[in-house]
Amino acid sequence: MDSQVQYKEATALNFMPDTIDLSKVQTLLYHFPDGKVLQLDIKDIEQFATLELEVGRFCDTSAINGILHFYPRGNA
Repeated sequence: MDSQVQYKEATALNFMPDTIDLSKVQTLLYHFPDGKVLQLDIKDIEQFATLELEVGRFCDTSAINGILHFYPRGNA
């Protein structure tokens, strides 16, 4: 397998991308496939360790409004 393809597959499975500054996140919005959204207020970085997020995509707008959006697989 091509090394670049392996790298893309490995990075797609990471829990949190390296580019998100968790210290700026105040709210996590979990977007369900049925259109509903769960809002979780984040008080400190340790709360992320207790979350059991599945594979999906993040949209980081925390530098603008403190919100990190999460779209699980199938809704990304």
